[in-house]
Amino acid sequence: MQLFAIISKQDEGTTAEQRDFVESFLSSQLNYQKVQEYLKLYDEMSGSGEEGQEQPQTTGKLTSMKDSVRTLSICRKINKTLTQKQKVIVLIRLFEMLKSESLYTDQRMGIINTVATVFNISNEELDVISNFIRNDSPDKMDNEEILVIDSIDNQEEKASHRYKHITSHGVDNSICILRIKSADLFFVKYNGSSEIFLNGMAFNIKKIYIFPQGSTLRVPKGTIYYTDIVSRFLAAENVNRLSFKAENIVYRFPNKAIGLRDVNLSEEFGLIGIMGASGSGKTTLLNVLSGIEIPSSGTVSLNGINIHTDSDEAKSMIGYIAQDDFLMEDLTVFENLFYNSKLCFKNLSDEEITALVDKTLTNLGLFDIKDIKVGSPLNKKISGGQRKRLNIALELIREPSVLFVDEPTSGLSSRDSENVMDLLKELSTQMKLIFVVIHQPSSDIFKMFDKLFIMDTGGYPIYYGNPIEAVMYFKQATKQINAEVGECPACGNVNPELLFSIIESKEVDDFGQFTQQRIKSPAEWNQLYLQNFNPKVIEDVNSIPPRTFIIPDKLKQLGIFIKRDVLSKISNMQYLLISLLEAPVMALFLTVIIKYTPENSINYIFRENENLPPYIFMSIIIALFIGLSVSAEEIFRDRKILKRERFLNLSRSSYLLSKIVILFSLSAIQMAVYVLIGNTIIGVKGLGIEYWAVLFAVSCSANVLGLNISSAFNSAVTIYILIPLLVIPQMALGGAMFNFDKINKIFGGGKGNAPLIADFMPSRWAYEAMAVTQFKDNKYEDNLFDIERIESYANYKQVFYLPELNKIIDESLSMSKDLNDSNIEKMEDNILILRNEFEREKSAFENLPDFKRESLNA
Repeated sequence: MQLFAIISKQDEGTTAEQRDFVESFLSSQLNYQKVQEYLKLYDEMSGSGEEGQEQPQTTGKLTSMKDSVRTLSICRKINKTLTQKQKVIVLIRLFEMLKSESLYTDQRMGIINTVATVFNISNEELDVISNFIRNDSPDKMDNEEILVIDSIDNQEEKASHRYKHITSHGVDNSICILRIKSADLFFVKYNGSSEIFLNGMAFNIKKIYIFPQGSTLRVPKGTIYYTDIVSRFLAAENVNRLSFKAENIVYRFPNKAIGLRDVNLSEEFGLIGIMGASGSGKTTLLNVLSGIEIPSSGTVSLNGINIHTDSDEAKSMIGYIAQDDFLMEDLTVFENLFYNSKLCFKNLSDEEITALVDKTLTNLGLFDIKDIKVGSPLNKKISGGQRKRLNIALELIREPSVLFVDEPTSGLSSRDSENVMDLLKELSTQMKLIFVVIHQPSSDIFKMFDKLFIMDTGGYPIYYGNPIEAVMYFKQATKQINAEVGECPACGNVNPELLFSIIESKEVDDFGQFTQQRIKSPAEWNQLYLQNFNPKVIEDVNSIPPRTFIIPDKLKQLGIFIKRDVLSKISNMQYLLISLLEAPVMALFLTVIIKYTPENSINYIFRENENLPPYIFMSIIIALFIGLSVSAEEIFRDRKILKRERFLNLSRSSYLLSKIVILFSLSAIQMAVYVLIGNTIIGVKGLGIEYWAVLFAVSCSANVLGLNISSAFNSAVTIYILIPLLVIPQMALGGAMFNFDKINKIFGGGKGNAPLIADFMPSRWAYEAMAVTQFKDNKYEDNLFDIERIESYANYKQVFYLPELNKIIDESLSMSKDLNDSNIEKMEDNILILRNEFEREKSAFENLPDFKRESLNA
């Protein structure tokens, strides 16, 4: 009001027309009581009489000088409270006031210039605004920030002008649209007599309207959408174009139920909302369009690339933000974004990535919390809105051409919801295509969408078009009163819930009670959709947008994965403490229990402890258990991260190898601590390396087994229930608890034979390895083992080998008494056997070391 008053009282003072403009402006914003209050304030400050009569000023120059200083003071206060968009609107309204009587005097324009300077509006934009408001002819406002809608079809005439152009037959005068690029605002005016509607409301030719996101201009022969306007300006800026098409998409679930029915979409850029009742197939559609799910029939293409058959090429252009968090909970906000960036930008140094991450966090309002750990949804460290913005940042930092977002406002406050949607809308104005599944948007969020795709239960598409026109369409389809109005005439709000009230409205019985039967079934709405909507097929763009990121090679990815995972683990103190204390606590508990001293002994003597075999076997079981417990949830815990990173085409082998490297390193530390404590207490000496090597190998095999079950199952409960089922067979078939000769013959056991199934048990081989090592490599037996082995071999020869040779000789002597062809052949075989055995024995004896040969001779 102060600015209005200062401008109006310049030169010869305020006029009735100016006062009428102020009153009209207030009436469009406030109720009657407030209008009168502010109008009185205007009258007092402008010096007009109580009835608004003109009050001539005779000291124009002096007043102008004082008011210039006053204008500076007012504008500086405004700078602290209004956004840049709001300040541009203020400037437009000041110009509008001058237009009411075309009083563009030097003094009044001087006030305008002062306002523009303090508001940080450039001279170029000020000139464009001035020409747009002061002139009605497009030729006089010829500028590349102006778009003209008229019925002229002359291409040569269009080419001679700098302004953009849209042809719309039936418009009797030019509709002019001004873009303020710095504030991303559009304004529209019209001086003709044709009946046009802005968002369903009749256009007043005396006013300049803001043309907000998602708006529509209904002209005599068609409708002009917000995206049509934006695309004209972006096309002139040589922005990489997109063509995204979904043609005849049908999707069936594994149980053969139909999730999507004949869906067709065709888009270039903008913010596309996907709405529908629960179970209508919104998320299914998003997954199919993004390439996560493969349709049963139909194709989805991006710039001519089939995203399902040529997924590697398409994924570099696609980003996906699921409803769930894709965050590493034990890392800070900065670390989440930093390591994600390291996987995206091979050619940037750590310093450059840090600068990029800081800039992104600043733009999203997350810089102040960058060093706070993200935390889990149950143990929140940052708010829900901040988590959503960080999820978006993980995708935005690599600038995908197409972004799919599932329920970005779910669980957020209205303010956080608007902040998140503002962010997505701003991105869409940069020639990006963004699909958003949304459930219950507010009016402001609803109007942000450039297009709306509505689905009904059973995967039926029932609407595809402008959001505000959706309300009118469904009201007209059900023959409701005032169907031509899409938003509230008084406040401009749209009620999205009205859509589903109409779509899902129930029939009423004879008693006035609602029945379970809908007035229009999903199939009936779909029939209306097929009759009324024929999606415009956009022209194919065969060029592939330049890649905005370059992923590092597999070896570098391995290093990044390892650093990120290690940092995540050491940041989780509970995990770190349990992982490091688990082995020593178990070693201490086991060895203290089985450190047995006979009744007749005063001190503990290792050779008298009969619990050594159980110690060896239980050590193996503990190694298996620890290896499984630390790895069983590794991949399952990262499943959301992997879902996002699949769009980066990162190396799966590098990711898995990083897990193996970390788990094997952890197993090496755990088993070293276990052996050090366990062997020291139980008294095993000199075999620490051997014990560690076997237990480490067992733990590593358990790590790999754990990674497999972590990848195979989608429930943590299932995974941990499965661990005992994997450990118990290892215990039963390890060879320590049950003699293989005395197990069920179904499993292949028998005298002298180990069952085949036991050969697949790491516990069996580990137990044999440790038992044999303990027997032959201890400090006492190590000096005698070779001699005892020779004695054992000699006993074998004496007990089994020599009697068998004597038997062959006796058999040959017996057959020599009856020399027939059969006996002669058999005798020859026996002689050959004896010759081979003697030669083998002679050779073995000659190759023995001297001391062993002497021992045998003795």
